Amino acid sequence: MKVICFLYQWLVFLLVCFCLHTTDKSYIVKKNIDNKMSEIISWDKAIDKKVKSKDDRDLGKIQAITNDYIQTKDGTINKNYYYIPKYYLEGYDGDHLWVSLTKDEVKSRFEKENAPSLVEFETPEYNERRVAVQKQYPDFASTIPSYISSGPSAQGQQQQDMVGMSWDNIIDKEVKSADKQDLGKVQSIARHYVEIKEGTISKKHYFIPKYFIQGYDGHKLWASLTKDEIKHEYERDSPPQESEFETSEYLEHKRIVDTQYPQFLHGIPWMAKEPGVSLQTPVTHEPLHIAWEEVIHKRVMSSDSIDIGDIERVGNEFIVVRQGVGNPTLYYIPKSFIDNYDGSCLYVAVPSGLVAGKFARDTEPTPEELERLGKEEPSRPTAGSIVTE
Repeated sequence: MKVICFLYQWLVFLLVCFCLHTTDKSYIVKKNIDNKMSEIISWDKAIDKKVKSKDDRDLGKIQAITNDYIQTKDGTINKNYYYIPKYYLEGYDGDHLWVSLTKDEVKSRFEKENAPSLVEFETPEYNERRVAVQKQYPDFASTIPSYISSGPSAQGQQQQDMVGMSWDNIIDKEVKSADKQDLGKVQSIARHYVEIKEGTISKKHYFIPKYFIQGYDGHKLWASLTKDEIKHEYERDSPPQESEFETSEYLEHKRIVDTQYPQFLHGIPWMAKEPGVSLQTPVTHEPLHIAWEEVIHKRVMSSDSIDIGDIERVGNEFIVVRQGVGNPTLYYIPKSFIDNYDGSCLYVAVPSGLVAGKFARDTEPTPEELERLGKEEPSRPTAGSIVTE
């Protein structure tokens, strides 16, 4: 009996030692990972670092750095050189530098044999991004911000949480054109297009390029083309070749959509069913009618005149405000809190100190949360600025 008790005590002792060792080891590993992810490096330390695109594809290693761009080399035998403007860099995660563009975008815009002219970088979209990055990271000219990469699966899930409808769930959904005409129902989805069938007896098939699908309102998909445009360009009896879509106009449209909706790879953005929002101006109380699509990417100001970000998209009952560039914060703000719109900025009736605690979320609010927030009375410093649906 004594021998059994001794063996039991010895086993308990060994188990405790093992647990302590494992816990200590896990802590050390976690600490090393945390330190690695929070690392901020200067630009001169980035030579020979690996670079990845936002769709998690390799862009090679950094070969050279100037004040305006980084040059990466991809491949050893068939070498590709990318001259990527600096302000498209998101940050450094300890292993890779991350770019805010897909690999296809980088290849189409910045793959070159020789260094580009700086004039090529001076687009309105890039200048706007540069201002936003400089505002968030004042030291960006000398150091690369840290970037926390949660891995492809977690990033994919985060992007999917931001979409209205994933591509694999749109079969049999009704589709409407930009001029509000019925196009039929989705029959199939390919890599580059959506097939829509209209009619039951005299059937018509439309093969619409994916990037002309504008949004999902909770019931229907909406195309960004009129029905006449779709009939003229995409009505046919058999699927088109991918090369038929590769026009300069479509590629530019694709670039704009990817910039506005990085989640488009995973699904279709939400869009509002309502045609617009009606406001009354604070002074004259005259009606101010705004179409929702006009406020996308407009600045949002709090009631104490603090910039809290840009409008990323509009839902049926809320707007989504994006603050930050590398690891942004998303605010889901009910439309009842909209106070005014002056053509360039949209104002909400909440002081900046309460915005994060009240509206910051990783995923869309539940109907119960929206109902609760909607019942709260916004404190408006100016009278008469109300939203009417």
